[in-house]
Amino acid sequence: MEISQLTRININLLVTLQVLLQERNASSAAIRLNLSQSTISKNLSQLRHIFGDPLFHRISHGLMPTPLAQELEPKLNVAVNAINEIFSPLEFNLKEYKGCFNISMQESAFEFVLSKVMQQVLDEAPNMRINTWFKDNISIEQLNQGRLDFVIIPHDVGQQINLNNQLNIDELYRDELVCLVRDKNPILQKKWDQNAYLNSKHIHVKDNELGLPIFDQSLSKLGFQRDVIVQAPDFNAATSLCCHSDLVFTTTKNWADSVLKSKQLVKLNLPCPSEPVVYSLIWHRRSETNHAHRWLRTQLLNLFKA
Repeated sequence: MEISQLTRININLLVTLQVLLQERNASSAAIRLNLSQSTISKNLSQLRHIFGDPLFHRISHGLMPTPLAQELEPKLNVAVNAINEIFSPLEFNLKEYKGCFNISMQESAFEFVLSKVMQQVLDEAPNMRINTWFKDNISIEQLNQGRLDFVIIPHDVGQQINLNNQLNIDELYRDELVCLVRDKNPILQKKWDQNAYLNSKHIHVKDNELGLPIFDQSLSKLGFQRDVIVQAPDFNAATSLCCHSDLVFTTTKNWADSVLKSKQLVKLNLPCPSEPVVYSLIWHRRSETNHAHRWLRTQLLNLFKA
């Protein structure tokens, strides 16, 4: 597009499109932008004319973006953020900040990371909004696209995470592996050692991004393999299945300690050599200079520095 043609583009339209892509709902977008739904409709009509594409299709619970709209989203996020930086005041006022952050994580991180910073967010940034997703639904690829601000990911020490040079990663905290079994599991009547562990049937939380855990790779090098008969989508599902069967759930100590308060489970040591589990924070470099992003990032990283 020629520079002269850019003068005909209303920035309000780009902001409307960005929020519609984030909310996937016209009513929610209108509330967030403090505009009427008719204004949102008019803006969307102009956007459709500019791009020569419907951009969204109506579905039962909101709006579904077209392939072109999905392609535009990461570019739009960069453009709107850059424009916002131009007009941002030199003195950043956290109390008045009204932006939204999108964070994806395993559900264990809700308990051990996000919950620990929420009251501070409410106290110091009362107008900040936070949207969250489970990591298996939306993760690193969406971080690259600009649809996420942070990803919190648990991984074994030494496990390779497929990150490009535009993503930064920093360690939050480390945890150790333990085992959970239900209190009626017959294995509790036997000697608990490596043979007992390897002869048990296991449940495992799958992670399509990370692949085979380092722990299982280490067992394989020693000529051993767990008999994993159930692949669960998350920690809660694995814990529930473990409560009602003789499966062994290998998980982190913090998670085990938290569910022992409400579940009829027994925590056992892991009788095999293992490396710690690391919870890491990942973000895109485009956000490095954003004042609010830097503040929230600092709060998350400082949680465990002591």
